[in-house]
Parts: sequence; C-alpha cells; structure tokens
Amino acid sequence: MIELYKKIEAIWFKLNQKLRFLLVGGFNTVFAYGVFAALFELAKIPYNPALILQYFITVNVSFITMRYYVFQSHGNIKAEYVKAWTVYIGMYFFNAFALNLFVRVLGLYPLIGQAAYLVISTILTYLLHKYFSFREKNQNPA
Repeated sequence: MIELYKKIEAIWFKLNQKLRFLLVGGFNTVFAYGVFAALFELAKIPYNPALILQYFITVNVSFITMRYYVFQSHGNIKAEYVKAWTVYIGMYFFNAFALNLFVRVLGLYPLIGQAAYLVISTILTYLLHKYFSFREKNQNPA
C-alpha cells in the first residue's frame, strides 16, 4: 500500500503547481462548502455563525493539504501556520462581507451567496498562499 502511495505521489508532484492547486483547492472548497451547508441546512445554524464554525473546522485541513500537496513547503511549519491563518482570517472577513452583501443586498439564498463567493476567492487564495503563506525565501514576490 505504501509503495502504491509513493507511485501516485511521484506522479502527483510532476503536475504543474497551478494544476495541483486547482485539484487540492477544489477538494478544500468542496469540503468547506459542504461543512458550511451542513451547519446551515442540517444543524440549522444561522449563516454568519455557520461561516465562523466552518472556518475553524476547515482551515487546518486546507493548511495541511496546501502546504504539502501544492507548495511542497519545507519552511518553518509554525511560521507558515501563522501566515496561513492570517490569510484565512483576512479571507474570512472578505467572505463575511461578500456573503452578507449577497444575502442582504442582492437577496440570494445563503448557500448560493457562499457558492458565488467561492468562485471569487479561489484565485485570491492561491496568490496569497503562493506569495505569502508558503513563499520560498528566494522567491520574488512578483
């Protein structure tokens, strides 16, 4: 089983970083959206508290998968964790603003508003992680 994983991993890391981000980011996005939807629809938690809980539940999964499977970082894990959480805190405030705009101003159902936000945030998250959270020391920011 370990040999099979190593073969798959060898193929995986030959993929372009942007493609790896799309695949891992797609997984993380579906996971986060699923947690949000479950909290909102099944647990009947209002959308703003559900969003906060969703971030606390899903950010660590995203950090681990992005750090290893996308950026293959070997930097200081504690420093990268703090930087990643900084990104996600900023993204949370952007998310909360956008979600409330979509729901309260545009009248969208919260699950549709959250889906619209996810389309907007994907590129921004990639750039913030690439050039901030998991930036290599010799990598130019531009």
